[in-house]
Amino acid sequence: MNRHAFSAGLLGLFLFCLTVTSAVSETIILDAEDQFGYARTLYEQGEFPGAAAEFSRFIHFFPEAPQQAAAHYARALAFYMDEQYEKAGKSFGRFRHRFDSSALALAAGMMEAMCHNRLGDPAGGVVLLSNLQVEFKGDAEAQHLLLTRLAWTRLAMGDLPRAEAAFKASAGDVVRSCGVQGILNSLDQFKALPEKSPTLAGGFALIPGGGYLYLGRYQDATVAFLLNVALGLAAAESFDDGNNALGALISFVGFGFYSGSIHGSYTGALKANRQSRESLWKEMLHWGDELEKNQSKSCLGLTLTIPY
Repeated sequence: MNRHAFSAGLLGLFLFCLTVTSAVSETIILDAEDQFGYARTLYEQGEFPGAAAEFSRFIHFFPEAPQQAAAHYARALAFYMDEQYEKAGKSFGRFRHRFDSSALALAAGMMEAMCHNRLGDPAGGVVLLSNLQVEFKGDAEAQHLLLTRLAWTRLAMGDLPRAEAAFKASAGDVVRSCGVQGILNSLDQFKALPEKSPTLAGGFALIPGGGYLYLGRYQDATVAFLLNVALGLAAAESFDDGNNALGALISFVGFGFYSGSIHGSYTGALKANRQSRESLWKEMLHWGDELEKNQSKSCLGLTLTIPY
């Protein structure tokens, strides 16, 4: 080996060692406190996907850290705030089973029930909350929070009588800003709203157009009356002329319109009742959404902030 090649080799070895030394010196050492704090900062800044990822990293690298339970709960909460409700619900459920003795077990259960609501299954939330009432029997504070959460869940599923009963039972224990009295007033307005009877609407529809007339749909009533009369006369005339096939066809079409008018009147009454209540219902649900944005635990029975 000539002298130049040897020198070049020494220079390459020196540069390699220098690079390795620099890389080692820049190695980041993970610290549990810093990692948890970083994940929490992301959450508080609204970076929920990043927060979930960082809490997952904390859980993986620091299995013995005292913040393990808080990290699991916070990760589930980050999924929830990112509107990944299915993933959040499963995470809260796993938390309850893994940390069943944690002070957050109740909160996780109520958040899991809320995920059922968000996924369009409030009935599943009611079942879970009812089971939690049995599990936390004897804990007055837990029972109050569960009753509050049940009231909102019953409202979300449209079970207004039991929602009203739950709100009345919890009304004395919540602060005025929760708006429970306003919700009870709205429920009273529901009872005072005029209601159309589906049975009467269907009965009146036996007279062509009568059902729509009962519902106040005068144009539909006129069309239904004229159409049914016209088809009836046309069928009768066809039979009189000996054109039985045409008469039978017109009668079949006419019966379809006639029965459709009866069904339309019946369902129209149901729709009218639903529409008359929809604005009040949306107003009450909107109030619940606003309370959630303000992270009102006492009003909703939810723990929407990261503990510790």
